[in-house]
Amino acid sequence: MTSLEKHKGEKVHTRSIRVETYSAGEDRVIVEGSLEDTRYQPIYTITQQRREAGRVHGMVVRLLLGGTPTKILDAEAEMPTVPMEECRTAIASVKALIGLPVVYGFSKAVKDRLGGTAGCNHLTGLVLTMGSAAVQGTAAHRGKTRPPPEARQVMLEYVKDSCRVWRCEGEHYRKTLAEITKLKEREERST
Repeated sequence: MTSLEKHKGEKVHTRSIRVETYSAGEDRVIVEGSLEDTRYQPIYTITQQRREAGRVHGMVVRLLLGGTPTKILDAEAEMPTVPMEECRTAIASVKALIGLPVVYGFSKAVKDRLGGTAGCNHLTGLVLTMGSAAVQGTAAHRGKTRPPPEARQVMLEYVKDSCRVWRCEGEHYRKTLAEITKLKEREERST
């Protein structure tokens, strides 16, 4: 047991985010994300209104992804559960994601397009989580076959400096780059 875990009291809130990826053709996937907030006790709002315990937010975002580099080809959202009806006016904001490449800088671009008064904080958070999951899901879908030579460098650029393991001065990145270079040289000699 960690030192903080022993101090946990009654559970008051849960946010669950789930992201799943489905094939949608040879070079396309649909990434579906859902977010659900559940409150386990009644609360009072800043205007002193009492709100009962229960589900507060329930939303789904679906993104159609394809191409190299991977980009958002279509986007849609649903908000079956919202605390205020006006929240649903943000559903159309996800259309601003169409055309956005899922590459380095994706998070900033999502915040620029969906953040603030243009969209919904919860939709934005969900799409940000979906970005990294989309990379994994797309890789799983495309990984069923060997990547074409032109895709290898794009794939490596995506993961470059994305974490400690993939930092450009790190051993794993350097080894992967060397392997890609050898593959390219071998392929060029054979043609």
